[in-house]
Amino acid sequence: MPKTGSNIYKRKDGRWEGRYVRARNDDGKIIYSSVYGKTCAEVKQRITVLGSIEPAPPPTIISPDRSSYTFSDVVTQWQSVVSLRVKQSTFAIYTAILDLHILPSLGKLKMQSLSAVDIGRFAANKLKNGRTDGKGGLSAKTVRDMLSIIRSVIDFACNENIISHGFTIVYPKQRQRNMRVLSRQEQSSLEAVLCADLDIHKLGILLCLYTGLRIGEICALRWKDFSKDFDTLSVRQTLQRIRSVSGYENKTRILIDTPKSANSVRDIPIPKFLASHLRDFSRGSRAYFLCTNDAVFTEPRTMQNHFARSAIAANIVGANFHSTRHTFATRCVEAGVDIKTLSEILGHTSVNITLNRYVHSSFDHKRESIDKLEQYFGI
Repeated sequence: MPKTGSNIYKRKDGRWEGRYVRARNDDGKIIYSSVYGKTCAEVKQRITVLGSIEPAPPPTIISPDRSSYTFSDVVTQWQSVVSLRVKQSTFAIYTAILDLHILPSLGKLKMQSLSAVDIGRFAANKLKNGRTDGKGGLSAKTVRDMLSIIRSVIDFACNENIISHGFTIVYPKQRQRNMRVLSRQEQSSLEAVLCADLDIHKLGILLCLYTGLRIGEICALRWKDFSKDFDTLSVRQTLQRIRSVSGYENKTRILIDTPKSANSVRDIPIPKFLASHLRDFSRGSRAYFLCTNDAVFTEPRTMQNHFARSAIAANIVGANFHSTRHTFATRCVEAGVDIKTLSEILGHTSVNITLNRYVHSSFDHKRESIDKLEQYFGI
């Protein structure tokens, strides 16, 4: 095929063919088209009219103007990343805090103009009047959780070069919260109420008093999680009701997932006196412990209500279901159980959590310590 030195050729059928750049696709790749004529001059003329034989310059890619990003824009990007590395329940909590508290206050602010003053003003307002029902402020811990999310979003913006640098966030001082622990007398009264008319939910409360199970763990427990002799139980799941992230307000759903952390997946010895009670209530292996079949479960709120009724009957004030876990930990320390073993039974990630949050010395134990001191000095 004769060639003229350009993209014009004489074909075997006697016609002349010329190729020209018609367009480029989204990747910048050239798209060619052909024209035909009886002579080379005719083809050249047509190409001159239709386009240039020389390749067109690649398309200019316009970078997004990051100076226009709002805090809400960055949150959307941050959520798409963080959703891949946290549990569903944690992501649901993040989304609820963002939708209910953070975005209504900070969402429209320009990310590049966001300052420590804006964050400080937000925190002060939440401490003073942050409740969604309008009945006062939120606790320092709740506000600190919000600020931790904001801190994570700001760090993400720095890493993505949306802003050039971050800034210091001042966290409100958090008071050490005194967790409610049942006294020995209160525990005896509660156990008497539970055993007087024992049902499966009361047995569940009793089991938590002697194993330290979390409320979500007891609700997710199935009969297959008990050993054959009922001397051990295996914690493999937790059940909780979480806020839906589908965009519908006040929409919730039940989530059955792996426990809180890797350390929370554990096997716990069961006191021998509970074995006979467990045998009496035993059901099919796949059935939930607190119910009669595998399709029905008891929600944490329902278990909280069962505990509240039993506590009232035992004349116990100011305790909730989580008090059973704190009480278990305290009784173990009083009985001389070493902290490492207790930490593993509770499913904590470190011994420090057990010491700082769950070990409470009762007044009776303090009295015994003073008595020992008197005996030591021979008073």
